[in-house]
Order: sequence, then structure tokens, then C-alpha cells
Amino acid sequence: MEELRRQFPDWKIDALCYEFHSSTRKKLGYVWHVVTQMVHISRSRLVVLDTYCIPVSVLKHKESLRVIQMWHALGNLKKFGYSILDVGEGASSGIARTMHMHANYDAVLTSSLASAPSFAQAFDVPLSTMRVISLPRTDVLRDADYMATTKARLIAEYPELSGSKNVLFAPTFQKGTQFVSAQLSETLSRAGYHLIAKPHPVAVAQDDAEAQRYRAHSTFEFLSVANYVVTDYSSIIFEAGVAGIPVTIFAPNFEQYVKERDFYIDFAAEIPGTITRTLSQMVEQLDSVSLADGELEAFTRKYVNLPTGHTSTQELIDLCKELIANAPTP
Repeated sequence: MEELRRQFPDWKIDALCYEFHSSTRKKLGYVWHVVTQMVHISRSRLVVLDTYCIPVSVLKHKESLRVIQMWHALGNLKKFGYSILDVGEGASSGIARTMHMHANYDAVLTSSLASAPSFAQAFDVPLSTMRVISLPRTDVLRDADYMATTKARLIAEYPELSGSKNVLFAPTFQKGTQFVSAQLSETLSRAGYHLIAKPHPVAVAQDDAEAQRYRAHSTFEFLSVANYVVTDYSSIIFEAGVAGIPVTIFAPNFEQYVKERDFYIDFAAEIPGTITRTLSQMVEQLDSVSLADGELEAFTRKYVNLPTGHTSTQELIDLCKELIANAPTP
């Protein structure tokens, strides 16, 4: 947003953010938020999304409006959207068609050319709609000053993170599951590691002190203090790869997850390292995991385009300028 304001000084740049998973009150409040979205969309020439937006996809808009879907995940591992309609955790095909899921996009970002076909399938758009532009967050992950400042701020708030064996545990959200960190924390502590538990907010038990302790800050921020990342099927693996943090996969329910959700890639074959199934296996791999073999770097390079000489933010802004320039004058 700072860069948009700098390069579009005569434009009004607004952000509408709303998290509605955490409570019934929040879900009810989303109705008013949709009305707010409708007002802003009607006054806009450009809308940039990172998730499905009801009024963008359902309503008919003026011809001068342009819409970019950047999505909220860097890279694509697990199937979503139109790829898993009527399957496992996927949406109902009837609801998807009724709600015009992911309609009215002029451009959809994909983090790499290798990911473009699967992203196009997920959003049900022609391959020509895809643009190879990684999310702006890759710029700050590669910004040493940002990472150092964020690390200092978090250590000041959480002194226990000043050590060198911090394990950021960031699993993907799985419907019907709730995360309890006690056993994981105890196992890691015995092995000399410190757990930073960052499950999905919806999956955190209210009495789980370990997970509640770090809830005030995002998983993304905690990458600045993480010496290791442990995940199952989360796209956090791509962020870790960009930041150069070793990754261990802990996925006890791998076979079941393949049946219920599945992946766009050959997960077991392509993922760096091996899939650990037990806590003891996970700790053993932590003890030996390294960036020296180049597996994580090669994996990241295949699925995340990192520009040289300019930023992902600039690539996105260039796309904004292109779409605006080619749109009818309102």
C-alpha cells in the first residue's frame, strides 16, 4: 500500500480487511462488511483480492473496473477451489456455481510458471488469465533490515526466543481438528528445542497456554526468530524457503489427507527431506536437517519466482498500471 500511494499519488488507496472465523459475532458482522465492500467496489477502478470476495464475484460491475486475485498462499501445494468441488474439504459444486466462486477476475497471480496450470484450475480461469508474480511478502522475507528489526521486537517481548533452537510449528488448517501443543512442546523441550506454536487460529484450544502465548503476532512475523520450521502441508514451506530456514515435514495422517484433499504436486517425492510420522522421527530429522544439500532451495526456486533487480511488489504494481491503462475510462 505504501508503494501504491507513492506511485499513484492522486489515487485514494483503501484496504478492507476482515477476519470472521473466530466467533459468531464476527460472522454476523461480516454481513455489514459485505455492504461496505459493495460501496467501495462501486467507487473503484481497481480491486486487489487475496481471497474469495462475494460482491466481486456475484455482482455485475461497471466496465471500467479491473480485478486482480493475488490469493493468500505463496505457491500451491494442496488442492483448493474448483479442483476439489464435492470432495473431502472442498466446497459443494452447487454452492460454487450459485455463488459464482472466483468469477470476474481480470488477472490471477501464480508464484511460478510451474504452478500456473493448477492455479488456473483452482480458480476456473483460462491459463491466459494467470500472471507469474510472487506475493509482495517475498520482498520483506529477503529484506535483512526488516527481518532483524522484527526479530529484535519479538525477542524484547518474548525473551525466551533469544536462543538458537526455536522451532516454528505452523500446520495447515484441517476441518474438524483442534491443536493441543502440550505433547509437542514437551518432546521438543526434552530435545533442547523451544516451540513457537502457530496453528490456525480456529484450531487453537482456549486452554492451550503454549499456543495462546504467541497468538498476538502472525506466523509470518515469527519466521524472523525461527531457526527451524515444522509443518505438515502448509505453504509456509515456501516462505521458509525464501527466508532460508530449514524445514521438516511432520504429517502423521499423510495417506488420509491425500484421500480427503490431495496435492497439485507429487508431495512425497518433491518435498525436501522425508515425511516424518512420529514425534521422535520429527526430532531426529530436526537434529540433522540442513540447507547445505540444496533441496529446499531447489524446491523453492521451482515454485516461487524471485525477481532480480526489482521487487515482486513492483511487478504487481506494473500489472495494476497495465490493467488500468487498458480499461475503458469510467
